[in-house]
Amino acid sequence: MGHHYHRIWRLLVGRGFIMYYSQAEEHADHVFGAQYDDVRERYASEMEDLKMDDLMYQDEMEYRQKVYDAGFDSAEEYEAYWTHLIETAEREHYND
Repeated sequence: MGHHYHRIWRLLVGRGFIMYYSQAEEHADHVFGAQYDDVRERYASEMEDLKMDDLMYQDEMEYRQKVYDAGFDSAEEYEAYWTHLIETAEREHYND
């Protein structure tokens, strides 16, 4: 149970869900101590949702870091730059 508890805790903390230790422990006990299949399935689905949210969050943070590393203040500015660059290249290519 300890391994599962720590995985849940990392996901909850990583996604900004702040829980008191006793609440997280009670939640973990409820999830992994569930006696009925439908409850286990529901919590397994919720865990998959949390994992997917975590992956999406990581992806967004990596993208924002790339934007920042490229010298832009916002994703909108970065995307506008690339849109302009592509449109300019297409115009020059088709006008040749």
